[in-house]
Amino acid sequence: MAASDHWRMQLNNFLQAHGGPQILGWTVFTTGPQHQPMWTAITYVRGVEYAKVHGSSQNAVKEEAARRTLAALQADRRRW
Repeated sequence: MAASDHWRMQLNNFLQAHGGPQILGWTVFTTGPQHQPMWTAITYVRGVEYAKVHGSSQNAVKEEAARRTLAALQADRRRW
């Protein structure tokens, strides 16, 4: 896995520099049958939903949610 694939770590590092990781919240759950689960990961920053991702892999949806959250936070630097 390349360094650019570690989105959760990059998001955590960004948040440590901008208010602390405690401002980040996650909701992760699965739906569907056990043999074919559909995972959902939702990120919240200061209680505001930033990303919601669905997919067949828990790790993949968490990484993508972290990537989208980090991109949104970096794009909106006014909050920091």
